[in-house]
Amino acid sequence: MSSVERGTQNNQAKTRPPPPPNNYISITMTTRVPLSTDDIIAPTDGKDSYYAKIPILKRRATTGSDSKKDPICVIVVGMAGSGKTTLMAQLQKSLNLRDEGDDNAAANNNNNAIESTPSPQSKRAGYAINLDPAAKYIPFSSSIDIRDTVDYIEVMRQHKLGPNGAILTCLNLFATKFDQVMAILERRAFPLENGGGGDENDDGGDKKSDGGPPAKEEDEAKSKTDETQQQQQQCHVDDNSNNGAADDADDTTTPNTTTTTSNTSPLDYILIDTPGQIEAFTWSASGTIVTSALATAFPTVLAFVVDTPRCAASVHTFMSNMLYACSMLYRAKLPMVIVLNKIDIVGCEFVKEWMEDYDSFQEALDEASSANGYSDEMAGGGSGYYASLTRSLSLVLDEFYNHLHKVGVSAATGEGVEEFWTVVEQAAEDYEEGYLVDLKNRVEEQRMKERAMQRVGARKLVRDLQEDGQL
Repeated sequence: MSSVERGTQNNQAKTRPPPPPNNYISITMTTRVPLSTDDIIAPTDGKDSYYAKIPILKRRATTGSDSKKDPICVIVVGMAGSGKTTLMAQLQKSLNLRDEGDDNAAANNNNNAIESTPSPQSKRAGYAINLDPAAKYIPFSSSIDIRDTVDYIEVMRQHKLGPNGAILTCLNLFATKFDQVMAILERRAFPLENGGGGDENDDGGDKKSDGGPPAKEEDEAKSKTDETQQQQQQCHVDDNSNNGAADDADDTTTPNTTTTTSNTSPLDYILIDTPGQIEAFTWSASGTIVTSALATAFPTVLAFVVDTPRCAASVHTFMSNMLYACSMLYRAKLPMVIVLNKIDIVGCEFVKEWMEDYDSFQEALDEASSANGYSDEMAGGGSGYYASLTRSLSLVLDEFYNHLHKVGVSAATGEGVEEFWTVVEQAAEDYEEGYLVDLKNRVEEQRMKERAMQRVGARKLVRDLQEDGQL
């Protein structure tokens, strides 16, 4: 090697930079590029990634469906003895009667050879859920029943609890598996979007074995479908070979056809009956979980059942019911329907007048204060502090009444049930304009908070790199 080549290598060795420390990563950069916080923040998917966490927002963003295709979830709440369970039975009966009436009308039209198309709102499909673990008997057929999952008496015995504590514990245990309930409701409410199945037992098997809610098959709907299919098949069979043709028709019919036909009709309403002890559901963590899960998946309405005869006997009972309804509205932030039950005993016009006219309620208070004898009003101090408090509360609740829907029904006779469905539809519109808009705002607020936290971390990273001389 010549002396010139050795000199060149020595000069390159002198100009070579020292090796970096072990705790640093060597990055070779030809030019220094200034970085901003936006360059360091990880890219996000925008609102879609946040809407994917909310079922109703995700469904409407992906499928483009409108609110009219979503079933309305009605959570029936109220004081003990107000008639919640009986009202559930009457509501379910009204849906079944409407379907039977439409089927009979269609059969008559076919017999008379008159073509007519029933209105799209004539048929209504309902799905009932029972959340009262202490009920011995319920007068309606529930598709999902908490009693099939949790044994109320066994909870009392094992945990040494009283009645209310056992109800609360049963709700808490059921809430741990409520994601399975939501999966069943999603498949049943939108059978076409889920492959046209709608079978509750397709992925969970026996839910009771692992603490989940069992799913009941609709035997009556299946039997009705079987009879209809057999009648249609026999119409094409000759009179001389009825038996052989019927056997061939049975061989060509697959079992999945019956199941798909009975479960592919989308739901219109989801009815939920709550425990008689209202505080066990409304003021518990499990009640909040159930209500929030339903409200983020379907348009949800609270139906607060009021015992109208008790309100007629005492003005303060009416005020207590309204205060409780106001607290539930404040806690759930969902649209509410005041259901004035038992109008077959006492009319509800006076309650509506009290809610719409402030002076009318004040007159009722004056009459109660001036009543003779030892009535409930006088025992409560009608002319003293208690009456002053009631007047002040009524003035505060006057604005609360303006945002309420009210309807009078009779759970015993079925009077006012059709008007109830109309009012529920109006309350569902308030859900779209109120709760759903607030839900979108909360999602957007959460997205902006996370974005701000990313910016703070990016600024800190840029500052640290500048101090180390890397930028």
